[in-house]
Amino acid sequence: MSKIEKLFKKLSRRPTPADVLFDEVDKLLKAYNFKLRQPTGGSSHYTYTHHDLPDILTIAKNKNKVRAVYVRSAIKSIEKLLELHGGGEK
Repeated sequence: MSKIEKLFKKLSRRPTPADVLFDEVDKLLKAYNFKLRQPTGGSSHYTYTHHDLPDILTIAKNKNKVRAVYVRSAIKSIEKLLELHGGGEK
């Protein structure tokens, strides 16, 4: 099992872990080819897009941690992407 698969499994657990770092979510999303747009104007919300998905994913960073609701949103977006591509990795 690759590091990305292990990270995906960790973040997919129920209940969603409360100690998830922003860098973990960022690494996972980038592994699935999501593009990051940095916040401007002092915002803490980072936006991610993927060319195969119409939705924009927003992740708020709070002291390098991510709340469970944002982790679940990221996992749902990755699951949609996997479903679109036949359930395989990336």
